[in-house]
Amino acid sequence: MYSWYFPKDEPSSGIGHRHDWEHVVVWIDNPGIENPKILAVTPSAHSGYHKYAPPNADTIDRMTTKVAYESHWPMDHALDSTSEAGDFQDLIMWDQLSENASRALNSVNWGNANTPMNDGNFQPKLARAWPF
Repeated sequence: MYSWYFPKDEPSSGIGHRHDWEHVVVWIDNPGIENPKILAVTPSAHSGYHKYAPPNADTIDRMTTKVAYESHWPMDHALDSTSEAGDFQDLIMWDQLSENASRALNSVNWGNANTPMNDGNFQPKLARAWPF
């Protein structure tokens, strides 16, 4: 699961709420091998998911899935698969977080937003994103 934080949920001023998290789950056949096969991709879209099993070939570049941020004016933003090349994002693993950072992600009240990869939400989000 890869997650992105947004300081505001809605792209239009005057509506929406503070904080939002979107994420994409990349389902692979075997995490124990050097080159696993991507079996499915499920980008989040404002509490729901687009489910691609298998993903379209043009949305995968070797072992990388291509994900786009979309603003659905006037209401909200979402992630989706794309065929367009983009930039790589820095990645940090949960186990690399400082104790204070993981504590904050587990305990901060994000209002209407839910941190997808914290201890209380990770398994339920995976279950909702299950594409098979």
